[in-house]
Amino acid sequence: QFQASMLWMRLGHAHAHFLWRHLAWRELTFSVCHFSRQSSRVRMSNAMNDWNVDYINQYFSKVHEDKVICQVTEKKGRILVSNRSCKKGEVIFDERPLHIVTEAESNDAFKLVQKLCKKDPESFEQDALWYWAALCSLTSEDMGEGPKKGHLPKVEPDTQRKILCLYHEPITEASGAAKTLVEEFRLSASVIKVDELIRAWILNCFDHSEKPQGYVSYFGASFMSHSCHPNAVWHFAEGTQAEDTFVLHARRDIEPGDEICISYLPEQGLLHSAAARKRDLQSSKSFICTCERCGPDAAEPDRCRGFRCPKCFAGAVFHPGPLKGLTLATATCGKCGELVGPEDGKRLLAAEADLQTRLNRLDTQVEKKTISRILKESDVQHLLRMVGDSVAGSVGPQHWLCDRLWAHLADLYDQTGREEDACRMLRLREKYMREAYTSLHGELAWTLEAEADMLCKHAGLGSAHLRLSGLDDAAVRRLALQAAALLEEATQLLRLLFGGLHSYYAALDRKRDRLIIYLETGTWPKLSAKRKRANS
Repeated sequence: QFQASMLWMRLGHAHAHFLWRHLAWRELTFSVCHFSRQSSRVRMSNAMNDWNVDYINQYFSKVHEDKVICQVTEKKGRILVSNRSCKKGEVIFDERPLHIVTEAESNDAFKLVQKLCKKDPESFEQDALWYWAALCSLTSEDMGEGPKKGHLPKVEPDTQRKILCLYHEPITEASGAAKTLVEEFRLSASVIKVDELIRAWILNCFDHSEKPQGYVSYFGASFMSHSCHPNAVWHFAEGTQAEDTFVLHARRDIEPGDEICISYLPEQGLLHSAAARKRDLQSSKSFICTCERCGPDAAEPDRCRGFRCPKCFAGAVFHPGPLKGLTLATATCGKCGELVGPEDGKRLLAAEADLQTRLNRLDTQVEKKTISRILKESDVQHLLRMVGDSVAGSVGPQHWLCDRLWAHLADLYDQTGREEDACRMLRLREKYMREAYTSLHGELAWTLEAEADMLCKHAGLGSAHLRLSGLDDAAVRRLALQAAALLEEATQLLRLLFGGLHSYYAALDRKRDRLIIYLETGTWPKLSAKRKRANS
C-alpha cells in the first residue's frame, strides 16, 4: 500500500489522499462485480429449510460461540443479528476464509477457462477468475473424467455446501457458460450446480490479492446487509500470523437483537448525498438502497446536501429527498422557517448541477496533470462564488460537492505555497464530515492526518529547510502541538475501527510518537531512533 507522505510529495496531498484511500479501501469493500447479494436476497420460497438457517446457526454456535445468529426477514431475506452487547470498537467476531481462489497461469485448466472466455464472450460475460473459482469449488464426486490437460483442485463436501448456502438467485435454467464448462471439463456435476457456484462467487466474494489476482469467500461474513449508517466495519487481520482472517469491529454500540450491517461503499462514499449513494449502489451492486439514511423511513433530511436559504440568506435548508420522496421545494429553513418553494427549488438544483458538472470535469483533469496547472485564480474565485457561504453562492456549505471542492483547493493551495488557505480548506472538510456523519469514520481520521502532515511540513519538522519564513521556535512548537492533537484524535478513530495492529492505525501512531518525542526533547527524532523506540 502507498504511504501518504510519498504520494503527497509527488502529487499534492488532496489528489494523493484520494488515490491512496481509494486504493487502500479496496480491501474493505465487497467484490467489484456488477451484481449484489442484496439484489437477490428474496428467493421464491420463504420456508426456513429453503434458507439453511438451522445449518448456518449451527456454524455460528460452533465457531462463534453464538455471538451472532442468522435470521430471515421478509424484505431482506437472511440477515446477521447480534446475540450480545458490543461496545464501540469491540471485535464482534473474526473468521478464517472459507475458500480462497487465485489465478493459476501455469495450470492448463485455468488457461482453458481463459480461452473459453475469449472465444465466447457472449456466454462468458465475466472475467475468467469467476468461472475458475466455481470450478475450484467442486468435490471429488463432481469431477467426472476431469480436464484433458491441467487439474482442478477439489474441496470437501461441507465447504461446497457452505458456498452454495451463500446468496444467489434460484436457478431453473443453466447459463451457456455453465453448460460449456461441464462439457469442456468433462464434469459429472450438474450444470445447475456449476451455475450456482458461479453466481455464489460473483455475489459474495471479497478481493484477496492482486498478484496473482485472487478472491476469498467467508461464510458468516457473507450474511451481512449494507447500510449507509453501518454499525460495523471489517478489515483483514494485519500484523498477525493469519492476515487473511476477517475481523469485524463495532462502529458504535450494538445491543442484542440489533442487525449487524456494514457498508458496501468506501468510507468516502458515506459522505456523499443520499441520491449519489443510491446511484453508486444501483450501478455497482444492482440494488436500490433503502437504509435508514436513504429510504423513505429516514429520520431526517439529507445532511450531506445542504443549501443556503433563498429567503433569509442566513440559514440552511437540507434536501428532504430520503423522506418519502419529498422535493427540495418542500424543505424549510432551519433559521427562518420559510419554505423553499418550487421556483427557488429549481434554481438551487440548477446551481448544484452546475457545480457538479464542473467538479466532474476537474476530477478527470487532475488524473492527467496537477491541479496547479489546471485552475487559474479566476477559476477558483468562480467556484468559490458558487458555495453557500460566499456573498452570492447557494450550494452548501454543508454539501458533499463543497467537500469535493475543498479537497481540490487544499491540494491547489498546498502546491502554490498558500499554506494558511490549504489548512483552512482541510478544516472546512473536517467540519463538513463531523456534521454529515456522526459515527466513527475513517475519512475524518485521514483528513485530520492530512492537516497534521501539512502543519509539520510548514513547521519544517523533519526537513528544516522547508520551514516557512517568519516562524520562530515558539511558533514551530505551537504547530507541533496542533498536529499532535489532530493525530491523537485520528489514531483514536482508527484504533476503534481497525484495532491496534492494523497498518492504518500503526502508521499514524508512529507519526504521533515522533511528534511527542519532539515536544518532549525539542529535537526531531531520526527514523532509526523512532524504530528503536517502537521496538523497545
